[in-house]
Formats: sequence, C-alpha cells, structure tokens
Amino acid sequence: MTHLRRMITAAALIPAGIAAIALSGAGAASAVTPIADNGRIGVQLNQGETALFGQLNAGAAIESITNSTQIGVRLAPGSRFESGPNVVWGRLDQFANEAASRGGEISLGVLNPARGSQQFFLIQNW
Repeated sequence: MTHLRRMITAAALIPAGIAAIALSGAGAASAVTPIADNGRIGVQLNQGETALFGQLNAGAAIESITNSTQIGVRLAPGSRFESGPNVVWGRLDQFANEAASRGGEISLGVLNPARGSQQFFLIQNW
C-alpha cells in the first residue's frame, strides 16, 4: 500500500472509529467533543468512550495502517508508559485503558501536515 493511500485510510479510520463508539452507546450522556485548533482536527472522548476505545482495540486498527513515527503521543503526568524525555513506549489502546482506569480520557485526531512528520495525535489526560 502506498504511503499516501495508507495516510488517507488512517485518516478515515479515526472518524469511523469514533462513530462506532458513539453509536455503540458508550453511556447515556455520551457526546464526543470536537477539537479544531492549532492545526489539529479531532475529538475528545469522555471516560466511558475512552474505555470503549481501548476495549474495541480501535488503536490497533489505527496502528495497523500507520507507523509509530506518524503518531504523536502526549501522556498525562505520572503515566506508566513514559520512558524518558520525548520517549513513549506503548500502544494506543494501552494509553486509552490507562486513562480510563484513572478517571481520565483521551483526545485523538489528525494534525496539519505542515506541523512536521507526525500526521496523527493522541493526548492522554486525567
């Protein structure tokens, strides 16, 4: 699969995964919050949606068509996956599961290509 085709497929998978989470009933008050700022377009998931993201292995689907250099990850302070300055070892589903287990959530989406080599982002928060 060509690089451009893989990027387009990955960019399409993120909204499809979010739609699946929203339609699956991640909770009565479930409402995906859109993000559109500073060259980022994506969504912020609540705790229930974050847990479902990890349980559905949605991160594995994204990782299957991208490589680790294309995904920027920002972990919450005290994450067990932080391995040093600018080094993160783990999978997207693991980051989501950790956030949900601590009462937190994740945000994910697509970055403006002019911002560097990373096309996608995941932000962990609690």
